[in-house]
Amino acid sequence: MADQPVREWIGKIALQAVPASIGALLGRSQLGGQEEQDGQEQDQTEEASTSYAGELFMMGVGALFLNLNIAPTEEIIAISYKMTHWHSMATIVISILLMHAFVYAAQFRGTHTLAGNAPAWHALVRFTLPGYIVTSLISVYVLWTFGRLDDTSLTQAMMSMIVLNFPGAVGAASARLVL
Repeated sequence: MADQPVREWIGKIALQAVPASIGALLGRSQLGGQEEQDGQEQDQTEEASTSYAGELFMMGVGALFLNLNIAPTEEIIAISYKMTHWHSMATIVISILLMHAFVYAAQFRGTHTLAGNAPAWHALVRFTLPGYIVTSLISVYVLWTFGRLDDTSLTQAMMSMIVLNFPGAVGAASARLVL
């Protein structure tokens, strides 16, 4: 490592700083405790109102957190080379369903609930599908950052993105609950 230029050192530190800072935010939100306001504890069941762009941003942060930790591994490329088009379609559907179920179907503490008059498909179209698109964009960026898209065909790049979207979707869904 001593023979590497300073530019490489800075690049490596910068890449490691992103997931480390997100992890610090996660740790603070989960372990930091609740502050008291005017001598009374905050109601933990109260859901903070977040803008639509804020929700999508949080999903992107969650996807980025997991993707930065998984994309450098060889497994993403190995799995994507072994996948067929049917595997990729199944992975997309499973990722979207998992993402939706994680937030809306499973009754975790802090989950989002649908408004009483909203149709059942509303959350899928408004949050889950755009969240999957955000996750896809984050996956492509992370794969590009680690040079995983160099000298690959468009089909292989898409397969790698789909494989990385699976853990990214979990990160995006959990970020809406945790952060």
